[in-house]
Amino acid sequence: MAIPFEALFKPVNIGNMRLKNRLCMAPMFTKYASESGEVTDKLIQYLVERAKGGVGLIVLENTCIDWEYGRVDGNPVTIHHDRFRPGLNELVKRVHRAGAKIVTEIHHVGRQTFSSNIEGRTPLAPSAIPSQVGGDMPRAMSEEEIEKAIQDFADAARRTKECGFDGVELHGAHGYLLSNFISPQANQRRDKWGGSFENRCRFAVEVVRRVRREVGPDFPILFRFSAEEPVPAGLSLEEGVAYAKILEGEGVDALDVSCGSYETIKHFPMQGNPLDQLVYLAEAVKAEVSVPVIAVGSLGWDPTVALEVIESGKADLVHLGRELLADPKLPEKIRTGRIDQIRRCIRCNECTGSLDRGEYLSCAVNPECGYEYMPVLQPAKQVKRIVVVGGGPGGMEYALTAARRGHRVTLLEREKELGGLARVAGKPAYKKPEIASMIDYYRIMLQKYGVDVQLETEGTADLIKYLYPEIVVLATGSVPMSLQIPGWEHSISAIDKLLDDATGLGQHVCIIGGSGVGLDAAMFMAEKGKQVTVIEMEQTVGRELNHMLRVNLANLLKENRVDVLTSHVVTEILENGVKVLCHGQEKVILCDQVISAVGFVRSDLSDLYESLNDLPVELYSLGPEQGAGHFLDAIHQGYWAALEI
Repeated sequence: MAIPFEALFKPVNIGNMRLKNRLCMAPMFTKYASESGEVTDKLIQYLVERAKGGVGLIVLENTCIDWEYGRVDGNPVTIHHDRFRPGLNELVKRVHRAGAKIVTEIHHVGRQTFSSNIEGRTPLAPSAIPSQVGGDMPRAMSEEEIEKAIQDFADAARRTKECGFDGVELHGAHGYLLSNFISPQANQRRDKWGGSFENRCRFAVEVVRRVRREVGPDFPILFRFSAEEPVPAGLSLEEGVAYAKILEGEGVDALDVSCGSYETIKHFPMQGNPLDQLVYLAEAVKAEVSVPVIAVGSLGWDPTVALEVIESGKADLVHLGRELLADPKLPEKIRTGRIDQIRRCIRCNECTGSLDRGEYLSCAVNPECGYEYMPVLQPAKQVKRIVVVGGGPGGMEYALTAARRGHRVTLLEREKELGGLARVAGKPAYKKPEIASMIDYYRIMLQKYGVDVQLETEGTADLIKYLYPEIVVLATGSVPMSLQIPGWEHSISAIDKLLDDATGLGQHVCIIGGSGVGLDAAMFMAEKGKQVTVIEMEQTVGRELNHMLRVNLANLLKENRVDVLTSHVVTEILENGVKVLCHGQEKVILCDQVISAVGFVRSDLSDLYESLNDLPVELYSLGPEQGAGHFLDAIHQGYWAALEI
């Protein structure tokens, strides 16, 4: 009998490194290292949990080879000096005991940084050409600096081997130093390091040769590179494939094939992007080389996609990245057929958003990410009866976490489905699969852990008293707010129109408010064939969203011909349009209906609070901090509150 997903769990070799399966953990920056780049218990246990979860190979995050010029913003793991070997060796031993192989991803940031991050120094690059998405003007590297960088890579590879790692990966993708040299956009030198394709390859070739000399013939070398840069004057796929063949000829044992740089962010497929949108790059490389090829993207979101990549021969291995932040046990759940119990990444990129905010790496749907080193989820010392009112993400997470700890939990939801406002967020087709998967996960896991879910049930004081709880948690979320402007009665709530599938709307709708909810409403109306205008008083829309998601959503809005008007203040709503003020000029925008998405306020629970005051119960409430639909806040709040019982 065929085993489901069997091809994903066949062993494979990278050089002489034997991997138990085809599933790799992609390198992801965490900021879990110490301020000096030292390995910490937080970092070790985070990786150990992914190793226990069944991946065959872990690629350690961007590991710094030059602390003065080469580190990314914050505190990456570093290997630039021998004094960091003890912590790295301890990391290796712990990951090995958990059943996975591990390699470093040695890295130099190149031009993609700010002088303030490297203590006032000027960033280094092949040419004095700045990145378009962040970073100060770099200076062109001298011959001496190029030679030092080559030796830094070699020294880091030597330390990698000495620390007991199973191999080393050279980070030549995403706009960092190695990729700067091969890129015709970033490298406009006129010496032996630039100009012709051969010269642009030279830096990587010299790095690989020097690394091989340091680590010997049998130590696996992987090379991560962007096979294509979809920007003006960027690297073409034709040159990318030729580059791959040169790297193979120099003795690289595996090719980790990605795309572009942070100027394109295509290497972060998000909501609305195909799961396999980057596979064509790995497939093109695989057709021309004989060494193993690793494909990237959102390939683990749906295991059948990863399976097709392997079975069709488009690649030999697949990277799992954000999917493993959401569910460290993903590989083992695939192997054992527990597909319905996978907590799927919702591709919201709050993980990278947390880094941009100067925080540790986190995950919107997995509040345990980054806290693996703390045994926080412990069985309850005293089992209690708990009633949770509200089946949105926060309420569901609270109920699930409390039940996992052994409490007896009843969840009351007045609608006929779980999800709360998450059901609204999941209405637009571009993000429907991700949001639906989140709600399905909670539905299945609440059942697994014995939570008594009562749908179409209002959490009234009488019912709560009848259930005789010891703890009551009010997780009823938020409701749409209104503006005190003339004609507001002519507007319709975006929530209402999302829930009723835009029934009865005319052809042209105006949406007041460019928050995430307003933009979701705009996408939904556009998918219904409506002509949509979004009116926002600030200079940008989607301000509460992380940068990458905001850029991705802006592209989707443009593709769907949504007209976005910023710096427009609505002064009056008319029966057939809106009156707005923009830079002192008043005008009227005609439309068939006006949809309001101006924000949310917490539900008024004062009456319910008052009616429960005479009960001998502990009474708590969960509420939004950054607005409706911000899942990270709701889920994390529900989780941590349930640990306090």
